Amino acid sequence: MPCRVRLLSFNGMPKGRSTGWFDRKLMLPAISDAIDDLYIVDSHEHLVEEEVRLKEPNNLSRFFQFYAFDDVATAGIDAAGQKRFFEPDVGAREQWEIIRGVWPLVKHTGYLRSLLISIRELYGIEDLADSTIGPLMDAVAARNKPGVLNWVLKEKCRIECCLVNDADPGDMARRTKSPGLFLFDMGIEQLLANEIDVKACEKRTGLSCVSLADWKRIMDWYFARWGAQAVAIKNVSAYWRTLRYDEVGEPAAAAAFDKWLLRGREATPAEKKAVQDFNFHYCIRKAIDYGLPVKIHTGYHAGHDYMDMDMFQPRALANLFRKYPEAKFDLFHIGYPAWGDVLALTKHYSNVWADMCWAWIIDPEASLSFARQALASVPLNKVLGFGGDYGFADVVYGHSRLAREGIALVLSEAVRQGRLGVADAKTAGRMWLRENAMELFRVEKKRSVQAFGQPAPLSSAGP
Repeated sequence: MPCRVRLLSFNGMPKGRSTGWFDRKLMLPAISDAIDDLYIVDSHEHLVEEEVRLKEPNNLSRFFQFYAFDDVATAGIDAAGQKRFFEPDVGAREQWEIIRGVWPLVKHTGYLRSLLISIRELYGIEDLADSTIGPLMDAVAARNKPGVLNWVLKEKCRIECCLVNDADPGDMARRTKSPGLFLFDMGIEQLLANEIDVKACEKRTGLSCVSLADWKRIMDWYFARWGAQAVAIKNVSAYWRTLRYDEVGEPAAAAAFDKWLLRGREATPAEKKAVQDFNFHYCIRKAIDYGLPVKIHTGYHAGHDYMDMDMFQPRALANLFRKYPEAKFDLFHIGYPAWGDVLALTKHYSNVWADMCWAWIIDPEASLSFARQALASVPLNKVLGFGGDYGFADVVYGHSRLAREGIALVLSEAVRQGRLGVADAKTAGRMWLRENAMELFRVEKKRSVQAFGQPAPLSSAGP
């Protein structure tokens, strides 16, 4: 690896060196330094436990599996290459041969820029090339030892804690060996699926289900197990259905539930939707009882070559905001590309927050525009400025740098235009990147609950 001496800021970012996307010369030093020094709250991740990471193959898969490969694939990798890239026995050099032809076509996108910032600042590798694949893998292997998550997330990224969406098999969250650093959403996708597995839920909970009333007890069991420790519930159903959740009466839901899930008859899409709608409304009411915000995936789909944009429109959720004023709704990914709708909903509804998780790498320029308009139209306490949304901690670094610099640029512009004073701009950055998430998700309280060995034991069926 090249050897060079660099003046590093406190969080590992070279002083004065840009990510290559936002020009640091346009940022006021008082603003950019204050934002660089923040310990931020990462509102959304899929990070694995360190013991899992240490056992994973040392190749390019981890760098590319979350998002980067999607741009590579749509640039022109054939089906055989796409399949081979992620096979267990593939090595890094073979993976590079698969993608090297399209690399010049994609390295400028947000997905790949995040990757390049990460390998440059964590491992001293400026670019992927024939000569750098081996040194990169050697550097990753040398660092991949106990303590690597703290090194990446706390020392380099300066992240206070990560709110993680991941679960043990058949469950809605997981126990962690990184308490305080990892806090968890309660993922309710199995309650909203197009193929709800009642038998698996019976097995997990130990409860028999022969009616909708029994199914409600199963849902209660999951909330009893995780509700005290979880920071939120998470709905990702925009990947397979629309976000319009109508209110369904219990008799109609019970009839559809009995036909579809108890008697195993072919259910119509409307009948399946009725059960899903009933379940989500029920979960929102339980979330209110437990004081849990409701996170909802809105906007762009991960992956490639399948997206149906009718499914993820954030405006379809407005009936829920009106019906449940006590609930707190966190709209993920700025609804990209419908981010104007997310701004309007966040501005209009006191129980809606706009979350920039994932957004800075989907489209850094749209995210910059969103941040500018949010600063002009939305109360400061209604925006969450960063969530990495990765499964591999190393690439969180590059994403966090894009978010910090994008927000520093927007706030610097506001100061230069006379719309904010420097002190107010610093406050805005601190709220967007730390304080709003700390308050909305009650981070300190959840850490204290986590310390007492939650969740509830599997035998527990009540609060």
